[in-house]
Amino acid sequence: MNHDVSPILDELRAMAVFATVVRTGSFASGARALGLTRAVVSHHVRSLEAKLGVPLAQRSTRSFSLTPAGEAFRVHCERLLDEAHDGIRGMELLRAEPRGEARITCSHHFGNKRILPVLLDFRRRYPAIRLHVAMNDANVDLVQQGIELAVRAGPLADSDLVARRLVSEPTMLCASPAYLRRHRAPATVADLAEHRWVVYPPTQRVLTATRDGQPIEMQVRGDIVTDSAASRLAFVLAGEGIARLPAYDAAAPLAAGELVRVLPELETAALEIYLVHGRRIGPSARLLRDFLLAAMQESG
Repeated sequence: MNHDVSPILDELRAMAVFATVVRTGSFASGARALGLTRAVVSHHVRSLEAKLGVPLAQRSTRSFSLTPAGEAFRVHCERLLDEAHDGIRGMELLRAEPRGEARITCSHHFGNKRILPVLLDFRRRYPAIRLHVAMNDANVDLVQQGIELAVRAGPLADSDLVARRLVSEPTMLCASPAYLRRHRAPATVADLAEHRWVVYPPTQRVLTATRDGQPIEMQVRGDIVTDSAASRLAFVLAGEGIARLPAYDAAAPLAAGELVRVLPELETAALEIYLVHGRRIGPSARLLRDFLLAAMQESG
């Protein structure tokens, strides 16, 4: 028998009780929601406080508020409770053919390259779930648009949303052979200042890379400025300049000789792609979320 399991089980139960108390706003309400007595609920919270060595809540007969430690610990407890509910609902969905609808938004280019094939697989697996797919390069307001899932690049700024990393895509500097024939291929980072770039996104002015672990900044200037990743690739292939491209764009043209990697010793930052959603989403959206995460992990 593993003697480490029993205390963990007790703590997990106490964490679920604490999360319920926080969500309902009081010990009495939490006790009613859980079908327990207030004394039992208080016991679980006190046991957590004893384990952690800090008070989690300030309570009296009329008021209840979290301490700073309680506010920080609440996030973990609520996540635990949500994951448990999601797991149970996910298993319930497997007992019968899932139905309903899921709404997702993603950019045109990455969506067509990486998301659409997964959505087609999802439809073959769950044909009774209706999909609403909004291809949009802008970061739409999920609540206002009634969209449950969004595929977005970069770190998440809105703390009211949950972000799960889908993929970390390597990037590299590339240009076409035709461009490099017209403009001497850069041999050093300093040479890049004399070259034209296909600027994406339009706000890009400086690009940071590393060489031998040391950071390097490069000025990004060019006659082509675009807000479309597909356009960026087309302009680079047409010989209009150098650009930082993700591997999913660069791999096939590099293999075919349509692109050349520029200064391969430079390491440019990976493109971090996240699946973003609200803290509570419907069962069909949860199913699609988990399907996308699993598919992306398998594909690397």
